[in-house]
Amino acid sequence: MKRIFAFSFLMFFIFISLSIASDIPEELFIKGNSSYESGDYEKAVSVYEELVRMDKISPGVFYNLGNSYFKLKKIGMAILNYEKALRLDPRDRDMRLNLKIARSMAVDKINTPERGFILGAIFFLYDRMTINELTAMCSFFYLVVILFLILSIFLVAKRRLMFYTAGVFGITSCILLIFLSAKINKENFTKTGIIVAEKIDVRSGPKEDYLLQFTLHEGAKVSIVKDTQNWYEIELSSDLKGWVPKPSVDII
Repeated sequence: MKRIFAFSFLMFFIFISLSIASDIPEELFIKGNSSYESGDYEKAVSVYEELVRMDKISPGVFYNLGNSYFKLKKIGMAILNYEKALRLDPRDRDMRLNLKIARSMAVDKINTPERGFILGAIFFLYDRMTINELTAMCSFFYLVVILFLILSIFLVAKRRLMFYTAGVFGITSCILLIFLSAKINKENFTKTGIIVAEKIDVRSGPKEDYLLQFTLHEGAKVSIVKDTQNWYEIELSSDLKGWVPKPSVDII
């Protein structure tokens, strides 16, 4: 039984380790790194932003771009790019640490509910895996279930064991499928943004003459509720909503 589980997990890690190499113009990336190392952070930002415009993105591009903005004391843009880097590589410790430091420097301290130890353990894979990795895991466990069901046909003496094992992998596959669905919904159907303006007034409607609700500063993370031609309706919580001009927010 132990050998079966060991073999299954070995095959899984081999399966998800096969990734597509990032198509980044090496010379341009090196140029950005060189500018950063020499202290020319404005130039580094210009080079990394050019890579983003070319759609030649990777966790490293967003991470270095975040570092460059951080050095320029543009906390909102730093947080934005750290968030984008973590979306592509959610297990990177340096990215998480730098994001934490940048958030601590933001003016608005927006508290999010703590999950606690149990929920933190349950959502460990959800927080640290990409959509592609979760898809690979679901596919892998589904194939394992099919494999054990096929084996149960031939290994009559161990049929009950095969069924139980298939059940365990099947339940795991269902849980991962729920995580995958939630991740797809969060990243593709729920808009989240970062305030990149140094300071912005949040109003009760999509015009400058609407009532002032509250004020936000760069680095604040918000949910995008509605989208008009020039304004976003944002939400921090159920009782903190309002409208801000689009240029003051960048979507993660």
